[in-house]
Amino acid sequence: MKHQIPSVSSSLLRLTQPSSGGASDTSTLELLSRWKQEDATNNAEEIRTAERELSEFKNAMNESRAEPGESPLYPLAQFFFWIQTRSAS
Repeated sequence: MKHQIPSVSSSLLRLTQPSSGGASDTSTLELLSRWKQEDATNNAEEIRTAERELSEFKNAMNESRAEPGESPLYPLAQFFFWIQTRSAS
């Protein structure tokens, strides 16, 4: 009997293809939907705070990558942070 070792490309294809939509997928999607509903807000102050925190996170990630000379994960983050701080003034 000959052993077959799957190629890397066939393994990656299998991993990236959508699953058949079994019960576990449904429960995960329902959970994500519920979290999205729980976190939803129309409160302008909460939205501004979340956007500021996201900008700060992106800038921190970019700064930590700049030190060893790596390219930024969020190349436009500094630009959008600048726009937000200018409009808040």
